[in-house]
Amino acid sequence: MIWDKKLNAVVLGLLLLSGCALGPERAAAPDETATATGESEVLLQEAFAEAVVLMENGDTDEARRRFEQMALQHPQRTGPLVNLGVLAFQTGETELAQARFKEVLALNPEHPVALNHLGVIARNAGDFPTAEQRYREALAANPEYLPALLNLAFLLDIYLGEPGQALPLYEQYKALATEPDPKLEDWIFDAKNRI
Repeated sequence: MIWDKKLNAVVLGLLLLSGCALGPERAAAPDETATATGESEVLLQEAFAEAVVLMENGDTDEARRRFEQMALQHPQRTGPLVNLGVLAFQTGETELAQARFKEVLALNPEHPVALNHLGVIARNAGDFPTAEQRYREALAANPEYLPALLNLAFLLDIYLGEPGQALPLYEQYKALATEPDPKLEDWIFDAKNRI
């Protein structure tokens, strides 16, 4: 589906931000704390950014290896786990992706990327009530999270036959997106015609 490709592009852009919301580092000696933590944080963020670039460039094996290493070294950080979930999702390893996203939710129950992906997994499995719940949870956590907004609109419009409920979501997406999907006007027009 076209949205899955768009979702991946949007998610990849947002994943770097989700990876920056990192948990506490191990404590160093009192006079070294700020310097050691700052330096290790910079190194971790650089390593994370490099792994994201590898992922974006299609070197998924190396990206996966690096994210796995980061997840082991920094188990309280959601960024590496989210990306491992995305990589598993992209390769069709649905159960592994679901497990990774649930690990993220154990650390942060309001993580919009994980909630949105779990919604997509549920939608693909035909579990529309769970998909709707996950998208709404993602939007409760971040009302401007565009992938969940558009996924909820699609679910309501296409899968549940509720274009009247989808239309405001399409309009909200249009207002928030810097570069809305070029087909958005068609979706809006189509939803209005079916109301």
